Amino acid sequence: MEPELRRRAGHYEVLGETYAKFEFFQKGWNPYSRFLDVDKVDLILRRATKGQTIYREVQVKFGKLFRVGPAWERRLFDVTSWRFFKQGEFDKVNASLHVAYVLSEDDEYRGDFFVFPVRAFASIIRAAPLTGGKHRVCISRTLAEPKRWVLRREARFAEVTPATCWDVTEYRRNFDVLDGASQH
Repeated sequence: MEPELRRRAGHYEVLGETYAKFEFFQKGWNPYSRFLDVDKVDLILRRATKGQTIYREVQVKFGKLFRVGPAWERRLFDVTSWRFFKQGEFDKVNASLHVAYVLSEDDEYRGDFFVFPVRAFASIIRAAPLTGGKHRVCISRTLAEPKRWVLRREARFAEVTPATCWDVTEYRRNFDVLDGASQH
């Protein structure tokens, strides 16, 4: 299907939830959709482990990946995604919630799937620059290290440093966090 037809076909959040269900299923979780998105829960994951049933609640966010445009960006990144979040959007939700962030270009989903504990995601939002009263969360893949992903902490800069970017690579395909093995 042509990218233009896909854009008109439906809401990106539905696409994100579909990718998320597939990813979680591939890692041994049974994903169930919530009928209503209450308490920021889109999916409930279930898995039986060692005779115990484990449940996890997940909010799914979709971010469209774009090839970077301006020359200063092309020196540092190859793709980027941005989306706006309200200040404090995840501050008062259940601490056991997880955020699945699905990033994809129009042409193909390449497994750019992030799993964040909600407190870590709330910190990432707070670290993003404010634009018009909302945080602009811009996650980009670095050109120099193609497996490295960063949150941009500033709108424009000359190099990737801890002051300009926050490394979020550890959250890419971070399914272990659902087992409680690497809570952040």
